[in-house]
Amino acid sequence: MVPFDVMSMGDKVTMDDVGQFDELDRQIAVALQVNGRASWRLVARCLDVPERTVARRGQALLDGGIVRVSTYLDTTRVGSARPLILVAFTEPGRSLEIASLIAARRDASSVSVLEGTDHLVSMLIPSDDSSRHQLLFRDLPSIAGLKDTTVATVLRYFRTGYDWLAREISEEARQMMMELPHSDPERTDAVFLDPEDWSLINELARDGRESFAALSKSLGLATQTIQRRMNNLFESGAIHIRTEVSPSLFGLSVEVLVWIQTAPDEVEPLGRALARHSAVRFCAATTGPSQLLLNCLFPDENALYEFLTDYLGTHGASRVADVAVVVIPLRRGPMIMPIPQF
Repeated sequence: MVPFDVMSMGDKVTMDDVGQFDELDRQIAVALQVNGRASWRLVARCLDVPERTVARRGQALLDGGIVRVSTYLDTTRVGSARPLILVAFTEPGRSLEIASLIAARRDASSVSVLEGTDHLVSMLIPSDDSSRHQLLFRDLPSIAGLKDTTVATVLRYFRTGYDWLAREISEEARQMMMELPHSDPERTDAVFLDPEDWSLINELARDGRESFAALSKSLGLATQTIQRRMNNLFESGAIHIRTEVSPSLFGLSVEVLVWIQTAPDEVEPLGRALARHSAVRFCAATTGPSQLLLNCLFPDENALYEFLTDYLGTHGASRVADVAVVVIPLRRGPMIMPIPQF
């Protein structure tokens, strides 16, 4: 065996919860990042640990909200959704309140309060033009205390979080865990879905580990139909299994957002290169004064310093326009964090 070195609104993650877990829990969490639908039997075989132990530990991670399995819908391939990056300031003392309101939205994907405490960034994914107009012209302006907002459109993803691992693992270990069909990452053609596909996607977004039998009961479709449709969704690249983990479980205590400016012909190669760095959880090309936005996780400030002063410079980043430390993360995909008490 090859050892790994490795949505409900009520899901909460606390530091006390994280402190209860150990190295085996971290190995299980990374295994689920590779394949969030993997059976406990498969995870146990890859880790060379008794299945009963893996099932008990893994379920505790899921029940405690330390690990959350859902799905990522590729909005660049499906429908007319247009991911937006909201950067805003708030009236003094209102950032947590306002960030929490935004994090509770169904179209919110990521919400962070940044250093300076009255500064927040969010990624929102309205489903169509009407929803986008409602967000921009009615919902955001109606939030009391929200000011100085700017919005950028995501043009291309280089890394989205579903393909980021908290720890590197061997290719052999990764292949052992892979059971789901995968699409060609170079494909950019549009994917068209029918109502039954959307029903399945919505169920998996709520619980990415839901069994075929449970999905069949919920959707009123035969198990074989569910499996065939799910395989088609994965093969087409319409959806991917997305497993979010609490960074503190892995000692990743420093989270930052980095805005990079570079020449137009360098956006694609630079984005691809940066997306391969183990600290980069999210990398996308956007509109606005900066061409690339990164979300990164580091064990400490020294690692962040080396990334900014060494790695970025040697990989063609023309100018780092801004770096902001995330003080309080409120939402990461389906995972909603509680507001800390102080």
